[in-house]
Amino acid sequence: VMAAAFPVLPVFFREGTVVQNTYTSIDQLVLASEVVTRYVHEAVAPSPSGTPFAAAGANATTFYANTGNANGPQKVVVQVNTVGTSRSFQMSLYTPTANSCPPVGGGCVYTASKQGSLLIDYLTNGTGGSPVFTYTLQGGATCAGPPPGSGGTKLTSALFLNSTYTSLSVQALTSPVSPGDALVIGSGATTQTVTASAAGAATNATSIPVTSFKANATYAANTPVFDNVCTSTQMGQIVAVALSLQATKNPGGQPTGYQSLAYLFSPGYNAAVG
Repeated sequence: VMAAAFPVLPVFFREGTVVQNTYTSIDQLVLASEVVTRYVHEAVAPSPSGTPFAAAGANATTFYANTGNANGPQKVVVQVNTVGTSRSFQMSLYTPTANSCPPVGGGCVYTASKQGSLLIDYLTNGTGGSPVFTYTLQGGATCAGPPPGSGGTKLTSALFLNSTYTSLSVQALTSPVSPGDALVIGSGATTQTVTASAAGAATNATSIPVTSFKANATYAANTPVFDNVCTSTQMGQIVAVALSLQATKNPGGQPTGYQSLAYLFSPGYNAAVG
């Protein structure tokens, strides 16, 4: 019996470790999602003419939140931090100086000091082809990364390795692409980032003019294409933020994923809270 049981024991303990690591990964994914969701719910414009978001990208976002601070809304920076091949998911809070925010001051001035939090230590996505954030706009369009569960805009014509292109043939755009926007093609190791040319592309366009580039891989039709950042106009239309997080407990371990969607509650300027 001992001889028969002995080979099973390492498998049992190995699988037990995998299960335990998965639970640990889920714990930090859920916690990170809940923390970011809470601050997004509290997002508010820091002035009557401002918008809740100062920057909105696929793997980093900056916005203002009514956290109850006496000086006014705090600036919240949530981003993927990459060191070598390792990625972490971090959040920083910046407090405005006293009497700088309206209606007392002319505009919030934020101190250089910050409160920092490490939300996920071993993030496995957060790359160009597998982003963390996607922003839902008024009317249902999106900007930055593709929304969870769908591929966003896709190529309608293939791109071929080492061929040179000055435009991308895509499905009808649900939101415009501005000149200079960074566009991400594909996912994984073959991800390629290109730049929208000065012409840009309007809503419903099926072609995006780009600065000349040479494809670093062959991309089939239906390969996803998404805009890496939201424009200043789009930032003023954001009504919700989708998070797609993947992490593991140990470097090189089995990743676990978690997705959530956080809506802004009262993003308009309010004199009582900034």
